[in-house]
Amino acid sequence: MIHEIGSICAKDGGILLRMWRVSLEQIRRPLQQHSHIAFEIARVDRGNGIYTAGEKEYPMNAGDIFIFASNEQHCITHAGAEGFEITNLHFEPRYLWGGSSDSLSSQNINFCFSHNKSFENRIEALQAVVLTPYFEAIRAELNNSGEEYPLAVKSLLNLMIITLIREFDYSGAEPQLNKDRRRLIRKVLNYIDSNLAGDLSLKAISGIAGMSPNYFSSFFHSVSGITLWDYINARRVDAAVRMITAKNPPKMLETAVRCGFNNTANFNKAFRKVTGMTPTEYRASDESLIR
Repeated sequence: MIHEIGSICAKDGGILLRMWRVSLEQIRRPLQQHSHIAFEIARVDRGNGIYTAGEKEYPMNAGDIFIFASNEQHCITHAGAEGFEITNLHFEPRYLWGGSSDSLSSQNINFCFSHNKSFENRIEALQAVVLTPYFEAIRAELNNSGEEYPLAVKSLLNLMIITLIREFDYSGAEPQLNKDRRRLIRKVLNYIDSNLAGDLSLKAISGIAGMSPNYFSSFFHSVSGITLWDYINARRVDAAVRMITAKNPPKMLETAVRCGFNNTANFNKAFRKVTGMTPTEYRASDESLIR
């Protein structure tokens, strides 16, 4: 069972931040790790289970908080005898890159895409108590939707991020970017998100950035930790997930075209790489709830 708590949208209608709660009975699920561009913070509200991230299995217990960087593979593979409830918070990297006065410093410009190698995805309940008040306050703000709640949510999220950096040694060695380069990255990501159904060629995107194609490709990878094409395909698959899990989803070919894929074969290949399933398998599974 899924319960939507709230979301914050961009001017173009895209979802910048979303929080929802999932309740599941006892299950054992095959390991089908998925990833997404959205940064994920998840809190176990009740019950226990197992979360698999990469090659490591983490026990899930009430009060634990899990952190997954953008494009980091993970999957819930087991829920205990009592089942579990978990609250998921997803936000887009561009949500943190809004304006120079309220975004992360150049030291942490790719916060969403990578973390220190020593950082563990699971923060146990006893250590997570410093993060829990911010998480619960975000839940309350989204649930109540009071005056200026988007500003309150972003302020609370920034405090969580600062705590991850200060208390949990989250950030590793990050590239230094000046204000102009940070503005450039925001411009490029906005362009990609606004043109997912179009021809997002390297030539067109590098032209937006004012760089040569080869230089921009290297620059993007150094900032995000992933290739430009992996980023574009992940964004397109994210858009496809929202379509195929809607109440009245379009046909698969229409979904593929609307998300920028020129045929269903390429669509299925990209979708499986990101989610571990084909679009048809994903729609028939419970993955959309846990994602």
